[in-house]
Amino acid sequence: MINNPTDASRRRRRAAIPITVGVALCLVALSVWLTFAVRGEDGRGEHAREIELEVTSGAGQVKGIVWRYPDDGNKIHDVSDSSGMIKTPWSRRIDVKSLKGPIILNVIHDPDSTGATCRILVNGKVTEEQSGVFPHCMTTVQRAFPAS
Repeated sequence: MINNPTDASRRRRRAAIPITVGVALCLVALSVWLTFAVRGEDGRGEHAREIELEVTSGAGQVKGIVWRYPDDGNKIHDVSDSSGMIKTPWSRRIDVKSLKGPIILNVIHDPDSTGATCRILVNGKVTEEQSGVFPHCMTTVQRAFPAS
């Protein structure tokens, strides 16, 4: 006797994949943040450095954008819209004074769509870029602003 999964169980398994990937990305981001927090690497510089966060999508919209950076204690900034979708292209400029710490940008996108792209730019140059259904960009202040 051959065990054939039903359509419902196939759909459940397909739905579990994006959820598992999302949870794994959150755990990675949390572990990176904890690493910096435990080491106490939150030094402050005298001059702010400008970073630009960008999100684009072939569909012209995404379900959610979440970002954080070290200057505000890595507080989660959740971009939302009353319609439930955020129009793209989306961008935000932030000033970073910290000398160390992670800069994280996550995009939540419809898995049935063409995908989205997230970018972290410094002085107009891309330091991190990722595309796909659940793009996740992360860099550190040290990588974004290497010592001269």
